[in-house]
This record gives sequence, C-alpha cells and structure tokens, in this order.
Amino acid sequence: MNPQHLLTFAVVARLKSITLTAQHLNIGQPAVSGQLKLLQTFVGEPLYERKGHQIELTAAGQGLLRYADKMDSCFNQALEYVRNLQKISTGVLRIGATMTIASYYLPKFVVELQTNYEGVQVFMKTLDTAGTLENLYSLDLGFIEGSLHGVELPSNYQIIPWQKDEVVLVLPENHVLITQYTDFVPLEVFTQHQVIWRERSSGGRHVIESALSAAGITAPVNIEVTGVSAVKESVRAGLGIGFSSSLALKNEVKGLVSRRIGPGQGLTWQLNIIAPKPALQSRATKAFLALCMKESTL
Repeated sequence: MNPQHLLTFAVVARLKSITLTAQHLNIGQPAVSGQLKLLQTFVGEPLYERKGHQIELTAAGQGLLRYADKMDSCFNQALEYVRNLQKISTGVLRIGATMTIASYYLPKFVVELQTNYEGVQVFMKTLDTAGTLENLYSLDLGFIEGSLHGVELPSNYQIIPWQKDEVVLVLPENHVLITQYTDFVPLEVFTQHQVIWRERSSGGRHVIESALSAAGITAPVNIEVTGVSAVKESVRAGLGIGFSSSLALKNEVKGLVSRRIGPGQGLTWQLNIIAPKPALQSRATKAFLALCMKESTL
C-alpha cells in the first residue's frame, strides 16, 4: 500500500470531491483519480461511489477511513513540527560539557538560546573529555578542555577551537603567598603547601601536572575533591591552596584571591567544541554554535 494514496483518500473523503481534492493538494485531477484507483485495486473491493458530483464511501471505504484519518493527522502534526524546527521554535539540544565549562561558560548561552527560541529544550550532561568522546552519538555538541592531540574523531565530526583560558592558583584571602608573591607564584609552591587537587579526569589538573612534570617537580596529592566549587570551598575553609579556571573566580568578591602560576602568560589551556559537520547539524545546534562563537577567543 502506498502511504501517499491513503493520504489522498483521506482528503477525498473529507472534501467529497476529486476536483476539490486536486485543488487542495495542488495536483491534477487525473493524478487524484489514479491514486484512488490504485488504492482500490490494492484493497480488492470498492471504496467509494459517485453520486452526482460527490464521492460517497462504501462500508469498506468507511472502515479504511479510520486509519487514513489517523495517518493524515500524524502527517499534519509531523509537518507542523518540521515547520517549527525550521523556525527554531522547537526541538531538543543535547550538550555534553566538562564541569568547569558547564558551570561557568555555558549557562549564559543557554539562557540566550531559550530567550530567542523559547520552544527549544536543552539537556546538558556533565562529562569529562573521555566521557564526551564516548557519548558523541547521543549528543549534539560536546565542550571539552585541553588538547585533543592524537584523538581520532569519527569522520562526520569536527573540532572547533573556542576559548583560551588560564589555570590560576586559588588562595584564601589571608594566605602568606598573597604578600609573598604579588604577580605570580612559582611552581615550587605545590611542594611547599597543602594543595586541594581536582579529580584525575580534570583538564585543569592535567595542565598543572604537565607543567610540574616539565619542570621536574613532584608534588604530593593528599587531598582530592570533585569540581571547582569543592576546591573553592575547601580553600575558603583553610584546608590548603587550590587551582581553577580563572573564569570560575571572576565573580568571587570575598574570601578568595587568585594568582597567576608561573611568569609570562601563566598556565593556559584551550577549550574546544566537538560538533557534527555543518550538513548534519540541526537548526538548534547551529543557533547555539552561533551564539557561542560570537565570544570565541581563538
């Protein structure tokens, strides 16, 4: 059975006219009559009869109409959904992002997207880089920290350089290092003071560990917490010094102070977006990418 023939049959039954159906569907009358004939041949018994200029359904036609009407209704709903997608007034955006990016970078873009396109639903998962790569096919966009050197993505995905950030030392406001180092702190402080370390999968931790390794410094790990908020609260409570994205401290007004780690530009890292190739992106994905890229620093 050809689904289009069934849809045409539903319109004919509603309008009771082949002429009006042809006008409604913007096709010729012979095309409508041909589709009805093929449908009737497939069924194997009459579905309608002509009474004057109108079409009247037989009992078999009335029975089939119940299903044709359901199909017609679903088709129109699907058509409306697609039209809304085309206007970005509906749809779902699935994002995977590291904890720092999800907490401090993306919220304003999500708010802007839903302000501009109220019907779009956004679901954001907090994942580390490995988790994002493992779940690519269930995400529309992935936001990750650090280098992807040596990582092979599926051919239908791309890496988009997005933001440049700095990993800074986090100190309680009365800590001795604040007066001892006014511009930047040397890497040696990681061996001289108790450090609040992020979880092993943290991109910020990888930056610190790489810098220490390059300098030939081995720092003990005695306290390990999950997330930037845990680092900040541990430092605020006086458990030690910590580190985080500079953006995570941007709105701190009391209790914490940051210092650059090392001279020059300090310890910088790159934030990247993993996205499907443009031809595979939904309109909601394209809209969100456009918002994010307006503030790209790379």
